[in-house]
Amino acid sequence: MADLRTGQDEPQGQRTALRRVLLSLRQPKVALATVFGVATGMPPVMVGVTLGLWLRQEGVALSAIGFMSWVGVFFATKFLWAPFVDRIRLPWLGRRLGHRRSWMLLGQAVVMIAILGMAVVGPGAGLQAFAALAMLTAFASATQDISVDAWRIESAANAEQDLVASAYTFGLRSGYFFGNAPILAGSALIGWSGAYALAALGGVLGLAAILLAREPQAARDFKPLQGPRATLAALWTPVRLFIHDHGRIAGIMLLLTALYFVPDGIIAPMVGPLYIDLGYQGAEIAAVRTVFGITAALLGVITAGVLGMRFGTLAVLGLGAALSAVSNLGFTALSLSGGSRAIWIIAVAIEGFSAGLAQTAMLAWAGRLTNVKATAAQFALLSSLMTLLPGFLGGFAGLAVETLQSSMADPLAGYATYFALTTCAGAGPLALILLLQRCIQARRNP
Repeated sequence: MADLRTGQDEPQGQRTALRRVLLSLRQPKVALATVFGVATGMPPVMVGVTLGLWLRQEGVALSAIGFMSWVGVFFATKFLWAPFVDRIRLPWLGRRLGHRRSWMLLGQAVVMIAILGMAVVGPGAGLQAFAALAMLTAFASATQDISVDAWRIESAANAEQDLVASAYTFGLRSGYFFGNAPILAGSALIGWSGAYALAALGGVLGLAAILLAREPQAARDFKPLQGPRATLAALWTPVRLFIHDHGRIAGIMLLLTALYFVPDGIIAPMVGPLYIDLGYQGAEIAAVRTVFGITAALLGVITAGVLGMRFGTLAVLGLGAALSAVSNLGFTALSLSGGSRAIWIIAVAIEGFSAGLAQTAMLAWAGRLTNVKATAAQFALLSSLMTLLPGFLGGFAGLAVETLQSSMADPLAGYATYFALTTCAGAGPLALILLLQRCIQARRNP
């Protein structure tokens, strides 16, 4: 059996473990977890990263692009309505599809409609309407995240959590790719609006996967929430259960979750604008991210699974935190090089590998920490913490780069300095992982 905090499996023969993994890969829920990962991975990238490239090509200021990334606040605050996704059955859809699948279908449908709206309106018609549609996309996608996370955790046995998390992360990383590189390439051929419209129509595959999936058998409580006290109780119960399950180290776990992705979050809004300011074209950006970025990310996902089985999830979390911080230096080198293709490829590959490894480890670890009595609400709380601080700080990235550029002769030096400073954000997660490991060892050996 696996330790709920470290993810370390009990000793067993490698051949037996490999045979079990290979047999598990044939399960439909593993393939569906991959498809759901793609469906939930595309929208955040489309409104948080790819959108920056579109806006920069339209001549929008870096500060405005940075603030636009705040549409991702819905991913960071989804824990506020996750308890209601746990408790409220949708009329008609809930009876026909089941609780989890009905919410997944609703979220996917609204995401498709909102992205089509962005394609029709475009930033040229006014940033207010365009930003409102981006916010709707983010809200619907965050709601879909809640139900998908609950579906995959409730559909997998404890021994399968690493496998399903890896499949889901594989899908997420693929979704990040599909929400970026093909759209960049398509924008050069049919324009940004056409590329976004095609991406929205691609959501039909997600709808099909939802209809093919099986509803988890976990019992649900559909008692109506009567009055503000019941509502507050629904919000507090997941937190209370988490504290009860993990005791004194619950605070360390929550703080680690909140800080873990800060190094990635504070550079994400500026990577796209850097590419544009270096003179890269959409087609070549798509090519580099396709050949080197996604390949490295998938290698990171596989590496996380292998190392997690051997050394435990906490060890992989530590490796991911270190690599994520150091990988930011690749963009410093790229800025200083003036656009060297060789340095660009290396930077993209290192960033992709570190992101795939770190995300896989964090999802597997967080999935083990949840209580089946509040799966959606607790995982939404954890995943919200993963994005809240990174997303908030990332909103100031454009302003920070512009401030640095104002005191430097070369605008690219402002990018370089900013990316170098962001590596310091990796110190906090590493320190917390070491502290958490010591606390767990002290519990085992009082």
